[in-house]
Amino acid sequence: MEPQPWHRPPPPPLKRRLGRWLWPIVITAVVGAAVGIGVGAAIHMPRVDSLASYTPTLATELYDRQGNLYKTYARERRILLEEGQLPPTLVNALIATEDANFFRHGGIDALGVVRAVLANTRSDRRSEGASTLTMQLARMLFLSPEKKWRRKIEESFLAVEIEKNYTKDKILTLYCNLAPLGHGQYGMEAGAQFYFEKSVGDLTPAEAATLVGILPRPSDYSPYRRPELVLKRRNHVLGRMLEEGYLSRADHDAAVASPLGVVVQRPKDELAPYFAEEIRKILENKYGATRLYEGGLRVATTLDPVIQSAVDRALRRGLARLDKRRGWRGHIGRVLENDIAATELPTWSGLELVPGRWYQGLVLGADATTARVKIQDEEITVTSEGVRWTGKTRPNEVLSRGEIAWFRLEEADEAEDHAPRWKLEQEPEIEGAALVLESATGAVRGMAGGWSFEKSRFNRAVQAERQVGSAFKVFVYGAALEQGLTPTDTVFDGPTAFKGADGRLSYMPQNHTRKFSGIITLRAALEQSVNVPAVKVQDMIGVRRVIDFARRAGIDSKLPPFPSLALGAADLRPIEMAAAFASFGNGGTWVEPYLIERIDGRDGRPVESHLPKTRTVTSPQVAYVLTHMLEGVIDRGTAQKLRDLPFDIAGKTGTTDDYSDAWFIGYTPRYTILAWVGYDMKKSLGRGMDGSAAAAPIWKMIAEQGLEAGWLTKDERFRAPSGVTLVPMGEGFQEAYVAGRQPPTEAAAPPAEGIADLPWYQQRAFYTPKAGEPMDSPVDAPPPGEERPAEGEEPPPE
Repeated sequence: MEPQPWHRPPPPPLKRRLGRWLWPIVITAVVGAAVGIGVGAAIHMPRVDSLASYTPTLATELYDRQGNLYKTYARERRILLEEGQLPPTLVNALIATEDANFFRHGGIDALGVVRAVLANTRSDRRSEGASTLTMQLARMLFLSPEKKWRRKIEESFLAVEIEKNYTKDKILTLYCNLAPLGHGQYGMEAGAQFYFEKSVGDLTPAEAATLVGILPRPSDYSPYRRPELVLKRRNHVLGRMLEEGYLSRADHDAAVASPLGVVVQRPKDELAPYFAEEIRKILENKYGATRLYEGGLRVATTLDPVIQSAVDRALRRGLARLDKRRGWRGHIGRVLENDIAATELPTWSGLELVPGRWYQGLVLGADATTARVKIQDEEITVTSEGVRWTGKTRPNEVLSRGEIAWFRLEEADEAEDHAPRWKLEQEPEIEGAALVLESATGAVRGMAGGWSFEKSRFNRAVQAERQVGSAFKVFVYGAALEQGLTPTDTVFDGPTAFKGADGRLSYMPQNHTRKFSGIITLRAALEQSVNVPAVKVQDMIGVRRVIDFARRAGIDSKLPPFPSLALGAADLRPIEMAAAFASFGNGGTWVEPYLIERIDGRDGRPVESHLPKTRTVTSPQVAYVLTHMLEGVIDRGTAQKLRDLPFDIAGKTGTTDDYSDAWFIGYTPRYTILAWVGYDMKKSLGRGMDGSAAAAPIWKMIAEQGLEAGWLTKDERFRAPSGVTLVPMGEGFQEAYVAGRQPPTEAAAPPAEGIADLPWYQQRAFYTPKAGEPMDSPVDAPPPGEERPAEGEEPPPE
């Protein structure tokens, strides 16, 4: 309890009173004598001339492609002020409170010492110190905060040396750049922006007084934890400004009557946390932690905030939708009846109720038609429609009083009548990744590595290694096109067996329909993602050629040289798959994906700029023919749900045998977009959850938002390069061929001898063992000069 004005505390013991009274005088005497007779050198002092080149630690800042700051990395958040930028209001508040004789002393204030002595002898505790601003600066720069006689003497010596070598303006600027202001803010400019969202030049006298009032004990004087104490400190500073003549009585009274006025610190939705974390790791590996957190690097990144928002929104919506198919798992917490009225959930601090955002809510009650839920200071209503996805129609069948669950304010475009409503939600157990590449440059424009960065920092877009299923078939057919095959060449889709790692005919691929089509073109086999033809095509051209093609396309992960590779039995990373597909839309040129355009140092000079790394994957003609085939996947194949999008898309779905991974990788003439869905610990997503059902809808949501925002435009078309022949095939369809490989205008008569007259690779593809015959092709070797690859020593994939 504070003592009343008429109550004086009992005097302290004599020893303590003498100590408080004597220490400023002793320090002054010692320093004065030392300076006078030149014995200061006996104490080992830092060299203050280093201040000429001293620069405080600065945050590393990440900027998006529009030049907007979206992330900082720092141990101390600081914004530097230059000499001459300190406004008079702030300087007056600082000097009036901390060092009234600043412009008249040479580092040690004798009058201040006397004032401190008089004040301290009247109190049971040290109420005033004799430290000048210069002494405080010396302590911040060179010394520890420990309260010992030696430190005080060293501090005084340093203050005198600083005053001898530097101007008052330089000393004030350094002090205002170094001063801690709480909540991770260092320096007056950072403090002004944090507490008032203003620059120091725009501060009112009351706001400047608030910052100065926080200085003595930033951890205690927090406007958010102890506003009454901070208000008292602010008014004390204003009083000192009045006493020193920096404020008129009218201005003083108006400032004292004003509210504290600090801005509310609301939790902000962090833009692109997975993207930013990937850059952080790159910078730390390249430049070290010290330069990352203290060096003030300015990093221009490839991030497009509009594309990133589309990626985040689509992935979260898609994962939530898929997870709901697994049913309602129940509430995430419960509050006892006696605690309901007083409960404040940790996630409620400074919330704004915004459509599309998720909130934890406390159920106050539920009946057959509605549930009443508390979110911060609001009471919301959840109707039967808001819980319908659980399979229940009555809210009280799902929710009960005291339960904590997730709720989302529906966006207007989700409802038929465009009226936002509250819906019950649950955090999905299913995970995913999505990213957008600019195909021609390799710039990553958007990236989401999972449902929530707070929940898991594992970036599945660049770190996850998952089987890609049928998405790998593009490398098989791309390699086949290089070897002279065409989209209208045929293979026989029927039961067959291939040699496995055991050297026996133990691998017998199956189609996902468990049926066979007979004779089928390469185009139809790719469009419908038929398995057996893909394995046969890989076998006929050689698995080594497929691996070589994939390597050129940017696949660096391990590729086992076995028949099952054709069906994606290799663990690959999403970003390398996206870059590989981008190379086909980029005319057969692979461009390395990148996130950093340029890095500048704290002085504005360039540290590094991006230099693209490229590689030829295949000819522009083969790339276009493959793209033309992949367009058929959307027009007639496994991704027909994307047909209504008004621009050209080429892409491929991917699904593993047990539905544990679902992919869709598609590209437009400008962008390559990837979506992957699966559990972190591999298990089935559920029957039927293939690339078309699970991943393609996320891809489509990203593309639809791209159309709305304008970064995807209608009527984007793939253009055939020279050296490609388009042959009409009826019903408005044209088939693409590398020039010279198109079929003759008039159909040739079938060979009299039948299969024996076909090319060697077609003989192998058409052969199916008869009953009782060994299950191996009678054409066991290619023509001379084309050696059949030996089986590798790597174990077969599961």
